[in-house]
Amino acid sequence: MFFRLLLLLIVQLVAILVFSVGFFPQKAVLKGNAEFWINGDEQRAMDPQFEKLVVIVIDALRSDFLFEENMSNFNFTHGLLNQGYAWGYTAYSNPPTVTLPRLKGITTGTTPNFLDAILNVAEDDSSSNLKDQDSWLKQLHIRNKRIDFFGDDTWLKLFPEEFFQRRDGTNSFFVSDFEEVDFNVTRHLPEELNTQSDWDALILHYLGLDHIGHKGGSRSQFMAPKHREMDEVIKTVFEASDEKTLVCIMGDHGMNDLGNHGGSSSGETSAGLVFASKKLVNFRKPTVQENIKVPYRNYEDNHQYLKLVNQIDFVPTIASLFNFPIPKNSIGIIIDDFLQLFNRDAASLKVQENYQQLLHISKTPDSASHDIATLFASMKEMQDSLSQSATNYNYVLIAIGYLTLLIVTLVALRIAVVKRPHFAHLAAVVVVSILLSMSTFGSSFVEEEHQFWWWIACGLVIISGFSTKNHWKSLAIVSVCLRLIRGWNNSGQKYVYERTMFSMLTARPELLWSLNAITIFVTCFDLNVRSIYSLASSFLLAGLCLTSKANLTLVSGEGLPAWLQSVVHRSCLLLVGDLPNLNKLASVPFARLFHKYLMLLLLAHFTFQRMFTGSKRSVQDINRIITAFLIFQTVPGNIPLFLVFEGMRPHLLEIMTALGSIDEFALSLTSLILQHLTFFQLGNTNSIATVNLANAYNGVSENYNIYVVGMLMCISNFAPSIYWSLWQLTTAERLGVLRISKMEHLSMLKLPEFVVYCIFGCFLLGSCIILRYHLFIWSVFSPKLCYYVTWNLFMNLIINWGLGGLVLWFS
Repeated sequence: MFFRLLLLLIVQLVAILVFSVGFFPQKAVLKGNAEFWINGDEQRAMDPQFEKLVVIVIDALRSDFLFEENMSNFNFTHGLLNQGYAWGYTAYSNPPTVTLPRLKGITTGTTPNFLDAILNVAEDDSSSNLKDQDSWLKQLHIRNKRIDFFGDDTWLKLFPEEFFQRRDGTNSFFVSDFEEVDFNVTRHLPEELNTQSDWDALILHYLGLDHIGHKGGSRSQFMAPKHREMDEVIKTVFEASDEKTLVCIMGDHGMNDLGNHGGSSSGETSAGLVFASKKLVNFRKPTVQENIKVPYRNYEDNHQYLKLVNQIDFVPTIASLFNFPIPKNSIGIIIDDFLQLFNRDAASLKVQENYQQLLHISKTPDSASHDIATLFASMKEMQDSLSQSATNYNYVLIAIGYLTLLIVTLVALRIAVVKRPHFAHLAAVVVVSILLSMSTFGSSFVEEEHQFWWWIACGLVIISGFSTKNHWKSLAIVSVCLRLIRGWNNSGQKYVYERTMFSMLTARPELLWSLNAITIFVTCFDLNVRSIYSLASSFLLAGLCLTSKANLTLVSGEGLPAWLQSVVHRSCLLLVGDLPNLNKLASVPFARLFHKYLMLLLLAHFTFQRMFTGSKRSVQDINRIITAFLIFQTVPGNIPLFLVFEGMRPHLLEIMTALGSIDEFALSLTSLILQHLTFFQLGNTNSIATVNLANAYNGVSENYNIYVVGMLMCISNFAPSIYWSLWQLTTAERLGVLRISKMEHLSMLKLPEFVVYCIFGCFLLGSCIILRYHLFIWSVFSPKLCYYVTWNLFMNLIINWGLGGLVLWFS
């Protein structure tokens, strides 16, 4: 059965990927370069309002970072806004709110393709290149304007080298770096500002603020210094510029309070946008800004400050101010405040040009008058329509993928019916699958999926209680542990609770790290300690895990108790010597030392024990070593959860022993429920915004491998799920349900999970087809589809079959 099930798994993955290729459409874009639509000769003869452009992109610059008193430290920029030298806006960033699709929007004026959110992390991918797509950079280039660029190398992936006269890219995904990544941009400023006659456009893209958000959230202690640093950059550039220079300060997207982004919450879609020039003081400030003093005090209105514009409106605004055609695929609308810079006839001409350009893309009849107010209303309607309709599904691939998955599901169900040990257990698997699958047709159910797994887990305990009344203590302890898990983090996307176990512990570093130390040593010392070797190896494993993790926490600027700081300091001295920035320099070598020791322990268990003692280490022992690595890849505030898991294990075992009729199906279903429950209670959701990058770079240098980082990212986000996946192997060993054939045993353990994934997949893919024009298709259902693909590729194939098979084989 093993090879038959493995073949089905491969076919299932192919079906899902084929469906995804058809479902995530590539946008149809107009090729070629734009020309003026009306009165071309007259427009070409017009003088531009500005001659030089400076674009300062501060990654993840949320609107309140610029405009809210309690959040902002951009004091110089506030002065420019209040004096009229700068005009400020909140720019709506269309989701997915990650850098690559947002840079496409900022430069071409188009709304993003959801697939760009995935390509955002593929450093070697070239399918997102904009060489053949019109943009304001291309319009400047074909007019022989000289562009210098310094910053996030995503720009260099998007645009060809010949667009830039001078360039220097910095890596955008090494989130542990807050300082060097921005210093490498700023160090070019003196030369650039002293040779302004050598360039026409200067682009600076700073990443440090985004990295701080990923590591410590929007209220990190590093935010204020970073704001002041960026404000000083703005001051330097502005003071060195003249009236013919326009300085644009913007975020490519915002962030949520956890510091992540990618979703559609107000914090993630509200980016700051400021236009600054010594020329603007001669004109009337935008109406909203006239009666407001920046920064706002105690202002809360979904991060909307000053006037709200669409971020893609930046493109036609820049095109009009610098007098070149609006890029061909742009669906932006010129910001009307800037029309006062033109005379009456020129302003009317620029609005009509924008209108004709949108009319050409939308292919709608020209029914509007030439009144400016009417034209703006018509353009807004066209923009809204174009934003929703730019999708081209490949229905052939969608049909092939869906029908193939349907066939695989039927075959898997037939195998499960034939191989089932108990009909009741198979029925439970199917019932859970159907109940979960029904939720895929409601956006709120998808957003709040954690509620489903919580109530299923509670129901499992209640049902077990009827058959194991004499084991009420174990039932009570498991119930308490489940309640602790439930209240550990904020889960779901609709409600946020201020008081969680995570927030309370992170506010008390002394208590948190005492619990972390206990968790690490309990986990590591629960090995089969029968010799000096076992004792020493366990102690060293726990010590390395604790000190290395604490050092990474210290480098990130999080709180650490004095006793642990002393231990970490001495350990770093031993590792790298007495050097400046000792902890930072030791972070990568320290983490790598832990990784190497972990591999050495596993190698010893897999080979030396068998060769020299003739014994095989149990699944339990191997599982403990892997758990130490999972703890290392977990956010400090979540590490005590593993102590709760450890407390549950013996009582779950007692309950299962008391039930008597435990088989692979019951074990697999219990494991599956706990995998999903703990995944969501770790703080994860079905939104891309909660993908945590903080531990994806543990032990990784700046010249990293994207595949290594991707694997570490998956491990850190799925750490509790991996724990409970391996738990079923150790529990099967203890309950004595292991079969003669290891691969047969693995197949029986994984068959119920495979059935659940198949049934759920049929419903989810079906809901994506039916709801493909739903308002929330890209913000709710598409991210869920991405998570489903990840669960199947990473958790089901790599962890359940790959890692689980290796552990069984070598145990």
